[in-house]
Amino acid sequence: EGPDSAQFRNTLTKIVEDLNKTAMQYVQHNDIETGMNILTYCEQVTDPNLYGSFPMLRNLTYNNIGCVCRRTGKLKMAIHHLKNALAVLINNGLQKFSAMTYLNLCAVLSQMGE
Repeated sequence: EGPDSAQFRNTLTKIVEDLNKTAMQYVQHNDIETGMNILTYCEQVTDPNLYGSFPMLRNLTYNNIGCVCRRTGKLKMAIHHLKNALAVLINNGLQKFSAMTYLNLCAVLSQMGE
């Protein structure tokens, strides 16, 4: 039925959510490279120019990338991805879902001593 169909959108949502979960499991088991490869794929798949807008999935992916960057000590990169996560929500009128992103930003800023 194509990318505009409810079935496609539901399937893509489920797949990207599952991939994000799997990526973070790899990260928890210290396989950072595999986790980041999966998250990078999720970032590509949720590009609005590819299949349309999936802001919550894109936010989830950017949050997870930010958390991996924080875990690996790449704090400026973590801030960059978390700001992207926040921008996705704001640009789509979804600020009410921004609590987790702000929490992650606060954790990184705290780790930076700010």
